[in-house]
Order: sequence, then C-alpha cells, then structure tokens
Amino acid sequence: MKYLMEKVKEQVLMGNACYLVALIESEGSTPRSSGAFMLVNKNGFVAGTVGGGGMEYAAVLEAQKKLVEGETKSFLKRYDLTTAAGIACGGYCSLQFCYLPAIQETDMLAEYILFRLKGKYPWWLLIPLGEGDIRVEEGLFIKKHKGFYEQDGKEYYAEQYNYDGRVFIFGAGHVARELVPLLSHLGFKCVVIDDREEFAKPEVFPTAHKVLLADYTKLNEVCKLNCMDYAVVMTRGHVHDANCERFLLTTPVPYIGVMGSKNKAKLARETLLSEGYSEKQLARIKTPIGLDIGSETPAEIAVSIAAQLIEVRSKR
Repeated sequence: MKYLMEKVKEQVLMGNACYLVALIESEGSTPRSSGAFMLVNKNGFVAGTVGGGGMEYAAVLEAQKKLVEGETKSFLKRYDLTTAAGIACGGYCSLQFCYLPAIQETDMLAEYILFRLKGKYPWWLLIPLGEGDIRVEEGLFIKKHKGFYEQDGKEYYAEQYNYDGRVFIFGAGHVARELVPLLSHLGFKCVVIDDREEFAKPEVFPTAHKVLLADYTKLNEVCKLNCMDYAVVMTRGHVHDANCERFLLTTPVPYIGVMGSKNKAKLARETLLSEGYSEKQLARIKTPIGLDIGSETPAEIAVSIAAQLIEVRSKR
C-alpha cells in the first residue's frame, strides 16, 4: 500500500487521473485473495497486482478504456475465470475500480494514508462498492481484519492496517541488508538494532521503520516488544546472541528466531542453561531460523526467514 500511495501522488503530480483497482471478493481457484490492489492510468498499468494473468490484463484494459473515454465514475465489475471465459483458473472474482482524479484531494488522501501507515495504531481502509469515495476510519467492528461493512447506507470492502506487530532485527549485517527490504515489501515494519555505529545507519536501511544503535546488554533501555511483535537475532557472535536472547525471554514476544550455525546456537544455549534458564524457557527460541529451503547466500537466507514470518503471520 505504501508503494501504491506514493505512485498515486506521483500520478497526481503528472496530471494523470487513475483507477485504483481492488480485488474485493473471489471464489474458486483465483490467483489472489481479497485485499490485492493495482493502479492504472490512461497509458495502462502503473503498479501493484490483482493476480496477474488474463483477468488482470482485462482489468487494465477496462480501466485504461474508461480513462481514455473520460469516464469519472467508480464502478464494480465481476469477472468469470472459468474455461468458458477462456481463463483456466476457475472461479469468479469481483474488482472495484475506484476513480482517482488528478486533483489536490487525491494527493491529500494518498498523503494521509501514508501518514497512517507510519503510525503505531490500527486503522481501516474503506473501498466503496460501486460509486463512492475511498475512506479511512478507526474502530470498526468486524470479526476479521478484512470484510464487508455498511456505513450510512453504503456498502464498503474494509481492510485493517497496522494491526500486526513489528519485526525487531538484532544485527545489521549482510543478511539483514537483504532481509529488511524484502520484509518491508511484504508489509512488515522492521526495526534494525546493532551495537556498531558503522552498521546502524538509517541510510543503509531506507525501508526500515527505525534503525537503532544500542548496547546488546542494555536492550531494555531502547526496546519494548509486545505480544504482536517478532524478534530476529542475527548478531556477529554467540555472546551477543545470548545477550539478545536474555532480553527477549523477558518479553511477551511470541516469535524469537535466531540465525547461525548449530555450534553458534549450541554455545548460546549452553550459556543460558548454565545461568539457570530452563528448557521450557529456551523452547521459545527457534533456531535455526527460517524455512528449510536449502538456502546458502544472504539473499537466500533472507527469503527463508521471510517465508517463515509470512507463515507465522498467516496463522495469527
């Protein structure tokens, strides 16, 4: 969403009206679930995706055609993805085409959404079904993080943002440099922490939510993790790993993943056991971190860690 809103602002500056296309409902073997977005201007695709393939191509052409013809209304359209329609996925999906004129109000909406994305508190994005305007609301009563909602006699597709926790990454080495942009692209807010000034630099991690310089023995002074957060430990040695683990075991964070060799993990574990930590306490620590996909390079390891965090997030 952050990237899309930046693109909306860019299109407004260029004087291009757009359609923000939202996948709001799907049935059968559709390529994406609800909550996927795509931006289209009169020249065609700009950014995002609602699933790819023939359906997405048809949606791009539909939006492009409307813009070229000077259409200024939002509308809802249902797509047949069965073989009868020449698409092999099977099923149906509904796309909402939200018209965004190249005016100050559109720029302000995008800027406000970007502002809310930077915040700590949950909020809802309301996409109108049919005609209507995109809205931002708080405190909606919906059982899940997305669904349909009626307000003032108008039906919306509602999706909640900022309900998930942050990913605290302890260690700003090679893997962290690969991991942070990947996690940021996947919608995770990353907080990078290192005790070396030359590593803890915001310019090295431009997509991170925060970059902190901190002593690993004094993490309680700079970090406060809650039950929605994630912790990824990838420091340069088992002594620093153990320092991070001591701190993390005092927090309610449900996911503690530690990167490293079996020997490095063993040394950190033996240190903590010798200090009186129980097997039950240490069972909270997942090591080696990441899904087992045979990863070796920093980029591959980052993919395996990201995949595991996606898995954990999806089960919440």
